[in-house]
Amino acid sequence: MENVSDEKLVRAAQAGDISAFNDLAGRCRAGIVSELTCLMGNIHDAEDVAQEAFPRSFLKLSTLRAPYSFGGWVRQIARNIARNRLSRDQRFVVLDEHHAIDEYSVSVDSGSDANDSQTELALLAMSRLSSKLRETARLIYLSSYSQKQVARRLRIPLGTVKRRLWESRSIMKKEVLRMSRIGRTAEQTKIVPNIRIEELPDQEMEVNTTGPGLYFGSILETGHMEVCRFFDYPGGILTQTVQSQVVRKVNIQGRECFEVLIEHSDCEPPEPNILDYFNVTNQGFDWVMRVTADETYPQTRFMKEGEELFPSSYKCGENKDYSARLVDLTIGDKHYGRSLAVFWGWENGTPAESFYSSEGRQVLHRRYVGPEAPDSHNYQYSNLMGEERKTFRGIEYRLWYDTVLTEC
Repeated sequence: MENVSDEKLVRAAQAGDISAFNDLAGRCRAGIVSELTCLMGNIHDAEDVAQEAFPRSFLKLSTLRAPYSFGGWVRQIARNIARNRLSRDQRFVVLDEHHAIDEYSVSVDSGSDANDSQTELALLAMSRLSSKLRETARLIYLSSYSQKQVARRLRIPLGTVKRRLWESRSIMKKEVLRMSRIGRTAEQTKIVPNIRIEELPDQEMEVNTTGPGLYFGSILETGHMEVCRFFDYPGGILTQTVQSQVVRKVNIQGRECFEVLIEHSDCEPPEPNILDYFNVTNQGFDWVMRVTADETYPQTRFMKEGEELFPSSYKCGENKDYSARLVDLTIGDKHYGRSLAVFWGWENGTPAESFYSSEGRQVLHRRYVGPEAPDSHNYQYSNLMGEERKTFRGIEYRLWYDTVLTEC
């Protein structure tokens, strides 16, 4: 394809032609690595950045509205990655602003079905990786973490991160080609389902909740079991599945408690199982104790009485602890109708919004990040620029993850 223009190759790549994207990457890779070597100070870091920049540009290809500028566009993506790494390392470098194209300022052409389809194919391909490959690829390509940061977060060697990325790219390319040819027939629950929230202003409702708002508000009834899934942004990719089961009633320090077994799967690194104990009081659901199945021995934490108390009811309006409004809620093909959206926890910079059906079931839990949130390896406020935003008391919060009830 030596005589084919970049513009035609971009159009082909946006339509699903992986070989066209590979040709585009081959044309500009050497120049980008050369520039990155000057910025980073060595070719090894430059290759590392380039290795991250090209897959990320593939995932974002649908946002490129000027196909003739592919080289400058992917070059700026690489510059942004390099700049972020240098900033994290607390090193200073003067970046060349020539031909600067802000990675996040390029608008998505909402009228292009082909572009939307290409993005969806890439995300679906990533979502169908194994949990280890999926989380490694998600953190690198969607959440902008460096390979060294991912190695520390997942507690694996740097070489393992590199091997997983190589394997992920190989599988994703094959999966995108397969889906382009035969359609998207595989199961898609590893991508967040479509969530539709319609405001119902000037209407009020009060709900009596069926359980505590921890993990997913299990009904406190012996034998009850439910499953929820966590989808992290950017991308809305599955990061873990949690099954909660009410095992029995026991007596803890003179209080009758429900014992809830919480089991994690689909997550990397693996999360330990947990036993939580709740007491039902006139004020709500009192969290009494947690036992975590550590790798070597169980760790037990007793809460002080009333330390973690979840209300037994919510109603529209704002008080000192929460703010609630009435909405019409649909998740995937499930229409819940009139539901109460309860916004809480804004004091620590990472507020949550819990959605309760009219029967008091918590069916959706959304977590946001604010600009003043404490530093954490779990989220990056600046990397959530394209996600849903919520303004509360003059502060803009960006969507971090969704937790969806899938079985009950």
